Amino acid sequence: MGILRPNNANASTCATLGLALLIPGLIGPFMAVETMGQVSRYSILDLILRLSTEKQWTLLAIVVLFSTLFPIIKLIFMIVLSTTVVPLTSRQCHMLYVLTEKTARFSMVDVMVVALMVVALKVDGFASVDIGWGTICFFTSVLFSLLAGLLVDVNQFERPEHGDDPIKSLT
Repeated sequence: MGILRPNNANASTCATLGLALLIPGLIGPFMAVETMGQVSRYSILDLILRLSTEKQWTLLAIVVLFSTLFPIIKLIFMIVLSTTVVPLTSRQCHMLYVLTEKTARFSMVDVMVVALMVVALKVDGFASVDIGWGTICFFTSVLFSLLAGLLVDVNQFERPEHGDDPIKSLT
């Protein structure tokens, strides 16, 4: 279990790799859909643009929030927490970590959204869906994000007194 011991150097490396893989995961071919012999390739960015064009605002908001914004913000927060790029006090780091930890579970909704898209597009005998390299980049980014969260050394953060914790409402 020594490899998962809190270590900010490893946490920042995982977060940086996650961010580096998230970008091609969003713009690279996510899936190829074959219908009646014709193959169409889609990226998450293509899906976002298509949902916007078709005015599917609810689904667009879900995909933008959970497949782009939450993962990007979480990875940036992990880099900030595990490095000295942004000079934060120990208390600020603790509050940022708690916020990141509480919102991280929502970033996993992107996995469900992708699974639902594949199921929705896969109709036996009519369409076949294959994943693209963008999918592999995206899910590898999610794994690095989870690993970064496990590796951040939270023992260095000062825990605020119970009465003055503005993040308390999130717990």
